[in-house]
Amino acid sequence: MGADNPPPTDGKTLDDVYHDRNLLAIAFARAMRLTWGPDTAGWYRHDDWPVVWVDTPAGQKSWHVTPDLEDVLERSPLDKREPIGGYDGHSRTLKNCRLARYITRSY
Repeated sequence: MGADNPPPTDGKTLDDVYHDRNLLAIAFARAMRLTWGPDTAGWYRHDDWPVVWVDTPAGQKSWHVTPDLEDVLERSPLDKREPIGGYDGHSRTLKNCRLARYITRSY
């Protein structure tokens, strides 16, 4: 597969793609918590949706995930609480910039 070709979707619906993304966000938060400690990741409810958050050296990131995954969150090692200092107001663009900076260690 060339760099210009998107990966195959295997017939995934948009809901399937979001479900995969939601599980990946939860897995990332779990890995951060297990690596850096309980103050680096968790989850809380906002407008009847679970929000997974992660605080890295590059800044805070958060993702709304579908309510059907709340059972997974409840059984995970993530604490049900807001980040220290609360949500910092980041936009999707800023969140993604912070995530890219974390990935490339340019923070």
